[in-house]
Amino acid sequence: MKIAIIGASGYIGSNLIKRLLIDNSRDKIVAVSTHATGMALEDDRLEKVDCDILTSTDIQKILQGCDVVYYLIHMMAQNKMDFVKAEAIAARHFVQAANAAQVKRIIYLGGLGNDQDHLSRHLASRHHTGEILRSGSAQVIEFRASMVIGDGSISYDIIKRLVHKLPILTIPKWSKTMTQPIGLSDTLDYLLAAKSVPLDHSEIVEIGGPEQMSYRNLMERYAKWEHKKAVFIYLPIIPVGISAWWLNLFTPKKHAKVGRVMVESLVNPMVVTTKRATELFPQIKPKLLEDVFV
Repeated sequence: MKIAIIGASGYIGSNLIKRLLIDNSRDKIVAVSTHATGMALEDDRLEKVDCDILTSTDIQKILQGCDVVYYLIHMMAQNKMDFVKAEAIAARHFVQAANAAQVKRIIYLGGLGNDQDHLSRHLASRHHTGEILRSGSAQVIEFRASMVIGDGSISYDIIKRLVHKLPILTIPKWSKTMTQPIGLSDTLDYLLAAKSVPLDHSEIVEIGGPEQMSYRNLMERYAKWEHKKAVFIYLPIIPVGISAWWLNLFTPKKHAKVGRVMVESLVNPMVVTTKRATELFPQIKPKLLEDVFV
């Protein structure tokens, strides 16, 4: 099987490549990114290709012969245009190339959230990207997840830094929002299983850990796991915009821009509402929160 990973140098993409190489000795993997050749990983089964999904005319050629393509990009860090517009353009560009290359299956990781709610621009764009991908000829598995818990996750890094750098946390209204975080290893298990699971049609599959909780509870449990004494003061009057501004004070610059966009999504509940993941992937048993903390 020939597999392409669009967004290979990102957090999920880079970890997925490592798992694919460990778990399978036969698949040919094409790592596609704007700086794929800078990836340190070397393997005879791995081909690294530099490609800007927004502008490149080579994407169809890159996808030629691929049975499965993982679409794992977002545009929140780029400076060319509004990220919502950029994500839609990138998805349409990709679908045209995938159609021409006769790609059989596309696996996409988006975000949880009820389409009937007033979603943040970030989550609405994630869902719209899924719609665009499904408009093509390939079968699409759109995974929707909340926070992925693992080393290098931007959203998880925000929680960690809040706990470590602010012993007294003034937590806003969104701290009561419900979420259902999932560990990185479990997320990768779903992504790997998706390349061969039998399907009759495209699917939206909501994935999450075994527990639903508020963001406050998530921070409290992380603090306890780290043996940190943290004081939480609930201030519902703090607007989301101020929460986003705080990130400039204690978040690395490379994460801050993306983090500011993601913070706006904290007002939207992100929990699993269907049993489709269990029905399609009964062998995957997501781990408890304390078992995935790093």
